[in-house]
Amino acid sequence: MNYLVLITENKAIAVSLKAIFKDDYLIEDVQPEYTLKVVSERRPRIILLDSQFSRVNSMELLAELLSYDPTLTIVKIVPSFDKVAKQSLELGAFEVVEKPFDIERIKHTIKRAIEREKFMGDRREDVIEKKKKEREDEDISFGMDNEPFFQSFLEIVAENFSDIKKTGLEVLKIIKKKFQFNRMLILLKDGTLFVPSVSLGIGDTFTGLELRQSHPLILWFLNKNRVLNLESESSIPFECKGFMETLNCRFACPLMTLKGELIGIFFAGDKITGGEITAKEIRSLSMIMDYLSTVFENAFLYREICFHKEYQEAIFHNIPTGIIAVDRDGRIVVFNPYAEDIFGIKFEDIKNEPIEKVGSQIADFIRRALNSGEAFNRVEIEYIPTRIILGLSTNVLRDANGVINGAVAIFQNLTVIKEIEKKEKDAERNRYWSSLASRLSHELKNPLVAIKTFAQMLPAQYNDEEFRENFSEVVQAEIQKINEIIERINKIADMMELKTVYVDIVELFKKCIEERDRKNSIKFIFSGEDKILVQSDVDKVKEAIGYIVEFIYDDIDGNGPVYINFRKDRGNLEIDIYERGNKINLQNEEEIFIPFSPSIKSTISIGIMLAKKIFESHGGRFRCNLQPSGKNLIITLPVSIPEGERNLAL
Repeated sequence: MNYLVLITENKAIAVSLKAIFKDDYLIEDVQPEYTLKVVSERRPRIILLDSQFSRVNSMELLAELLSYDPTLTIVKIVPSFDKVAKQSLELGAFEVVEKPFDIERIKHTIKRAIEREKFMGDRREDVIEKKKKEREDEDISFGMDNEPFFQSFLEIVAENFSDIKKTGLEVLKIIKKKFQFNRMLILLKDGTLFVPSVSLGIGDTFTGLELRQSHPLILWFLNKNRVLNLESESSIPFECKGFMETLNCRFACPLMTLKGELIGIFFAGDKITGGEITAKEIRSLSMIMDYLSTVFENAFLYREICFHKEYQEAIFHNIPTGIIAVDRDGRIVVFNPYAEDIFGIKFEDIKNEPIEKVGSQIADFIRRALNSGEAFNRVEIEYIPTRIILGLSTNVLRDANGVINGAVAIFQNLTVIKEIEKKEKDAERNRYWSSLASRLSHELKNPLVAIKTFAQMLPAQYNDEEFRENFSEVVQAEIQKINEIIERINKIADMMELKTVYVDIVELFKKCIEERDRKNSIKFIFSGEDKILVQSDVDKVKEAIGYIVEFIYDDIDGNGPVYINFRKDRGNLEIDIYERGNKINLQNEEEIFIPFSPSIKSTISIGIMLAKKIFESHGGRFRCNLQPSGKNLIITLPVSIPEGERNLAL
């Protein structure tokens, strides 16, 4: 029986494909983070790769698989034949299939994939041998002129030269693609310490790490000035070995300047494939680090130059390019070339003429400065004759006795900037709706996979009791998922009409959590104020609390307790919720409020957005702070209770 691997996080897709192919194929569904391990241990005939995961980039995973074995036959599962589908085919996917599946079409696709796999089986050794020789040739000619890696390297340096962290991170990404390390870290010198600059696969565990110049590992590199490979080094200080094992890294390379100064250290862990790092790869990495050392050294120098430049620019930040100056009578004495271009007037034509020659708009600001000493800073005006937008600042010129003897106007043409800002806003809006539509399509088409598969197979397998029972459960669950998504989307669009009363928000929170957590599966610890009265819509606030509890349950996965603190501060109530969850992996603090975020279940994602809307409709705020060991959810509500108010509604 042919062995297929399905890479997906969606149960409905797994159940559907196993039902479609149960007679002819053995399908193993695998979480995306374990893909390379499974493929290296037991090579499948076909790989079915879903298009969206919560923690892994599907396109990067496709590239890694084909880099590991270019003969793999991979079929990509996509919501529609869009940009992602085309990119997948360009990267090397054999075929794409759209959700929901047409059974006959997907069977035909897999049949063709098997035929391709048989054909590739005859050529696999030749292809692998050719790939091996290409890699050997690359190692031999690992230079700036003909190595694709260095072409990418130079592009990264050119695009991000002034940003050391971004340069380092992008370089680590291409190193990962080439060498397949599971974790990497770069320490850079900062004063007398070596501190983490960028990392991949390590997380925030070592963000507070720092090495002094007297640390044995620093001294080892200063003394040896060569790579450190735990697999081949037998005589290294205990502290060095212990530090490397703490990082779970097996390889380290010094970043040395041409003058021999140690400015950083590159650390690498094991390979994703489980293989050993070869001598050729060590030479390649050493060469890469030499180039990277030069880049960082130049970047440090550039940053120092920029600091002095920015310091000078800070002094003169209010001096735009265009300058007009007048004497105490309002006659023009300075009119620089930029002003000539903006207004279409030559200085010699208006020298010593009244400021009104430039136009009444500019004259009005300068006359007001001369007459009353009134100054303007970065006022935006539309210059009527040419319809350009100007950023205008004015001030007076005083003599030693403080008497006004002139005025100056400095300005900049903001027209292009405004047009760019408008285009950027339009582009950002288009990107948002495009992303939202893509995610919504993904969320709705996943349940349709099971529903359509069940509908197509039901006539032929109606008498199969196991088929009916298994699929009826899956289909009902998927229909319920679609229904919940649609109901919550409708709530986003609804106008928020509040029926407010005065309520003890502390008691309301406790009761809501008690109703949601009747089995006491998670311990909630309350602190702070025992009673705080606020004016709110009880049902809406209960609804918002329910959405927050849903999010917490999904994130902590039983890893409690959850701490909730209530406090009043200057007429506001602040509810601080701290939980130690890490199941939901957010890239930034705003992602939690983006509907259909790939890191969060769709219904929970919409629920958190609704909770934010509810609290904001009460004049409050809802925000998230990401912590190394969890998440802080902070709710702020106004407290404005009339004197003597005691009406509680729970």
